[in-house]
Amino acid sequence: MWSRRFAYLAVLAAGGLFFLFFRGYLSYLVFLFLLILPVLSFVWLLLSFRFAGVRAEASKAAVEKKEPFSFVIRAKSSRLFPIPCLRVTVEISNALGGETERELLSFPFFAGEAVMEQPCRSACCGKLSCTVRRARGLDFLRLFALPVRVQESAAVFVLPSRAPAPAAVTENSLLPDFAELSLSTAPGNDLSDPFDIRSYRPGDPLSRIHWKLSAKQGEWIVREGGSSAERSIRFLVERGSRLQENDCIMEVFSRLAFLLVEHGIPAQVFWPEDVQLGSQGFDGEEEASEILGILLSRSVPSALPAFELFRDEQWKKCAHLIYITPECSPERLAALLEEGNAERVTVLLCGTREEEEISHHVVIPVRPDRLDDCLAEVEL
Repeated sequence: MWSRRFAYLAVLAAGGLFFLFFRGYLSYLVFLFLLILPVLSFVWLLLSFRFAGVRAEASKAAVEKKEPFSFVIRAKSSRLFPIPCLRVTVEISNALGGETERELLSFPFFAGEAVMEQPCRSACCGKLSCTVRRARGLDFLRLFALPVRVQESAAVFVLPSRAPAPAAVTENSLLPDFAELSLSTAPGNDLSDPFDIRSYRPGDPLSRIHWKLSAKQGEWIVREGGSSAERSIRFLVERGSRLQENDCIMEVFSRLAFLLVEHGIPAQVFWPEDVQLGSQGFDGEEEASEILGILLSRSVPSALPAFELFRDEQWKKCAHLIYITPECSPERLAALLEEGNAERVTVLLCGTREEEEISHHVVIPVRPDRLDDCLAEVEL
């Protein structure tokens, strides 16, 4: 815009020189026209843009990966005077990460309503948002600009595959009472599931004293209860910083979750939310889809690893913990196995390089280019 202003100043200076050195009606009218033209152009802009607005819409609410869709940018003005030009800066971003793309759209000389489509196609899943960052109305000469009111943005969920994974489902997982399975791997408050016995400590309730054993030992002995599992299969989903890794993580979780849904096996999912854990259980397609939408909408990775948040909470134990993560150091793996909150642990390492792999029987590297082969090694 500044280049146009300098160019017009040059033209105006040339008109002034023409008026000074060539006196007459023609030079006078030319100079007067050059002086009045920007004023008329600005007045037209004021009359046309006053009640203008721009909003973004999406052609679809949700699509599969690589399926075409479009964002619709709709500009509207309630004035009778046409807007000389409207320039809109649109930003398209994926909540799972990656680069943000910006597009500059122009709506030349329109009245009433104008529509422009921005075609899109995403190879990665996630929540794609189209936000109108800036909208300006320009006059005919492109010398002046006025801001235009911007309304809500639009979003499209690009979904991962919901085809059940080729993982193996054990017979124990198919038992009707598998969701209420009680494990003696960690202490708790469930006295119907004894975990251990120990010496009395000040503050222990008298109801926990083992009277017969106390009489034999000559000291008070307390029964320590176990901790029963609310859900016997538990997912711990951790995000990374790269879009391709997060796309692989969402694919892995989605396919395993819908495999459990297909067999009617309930599960629970944990994910980091800033400095705490979010959690939700599912036992049907609707609940699994809802959790998937929450995970796809997460725009900022947690400041702390999901495993650290998981350790800080006194969660009930489970039969199988499935840890889906883009990275897992040997120290973190050792701490995970020492926790004892799960009878069995599986770590799915998504999108790692060959030199970053950890050699351990519970760790399964998952490559996006051979996803089915990697998931076939998982046993639920």
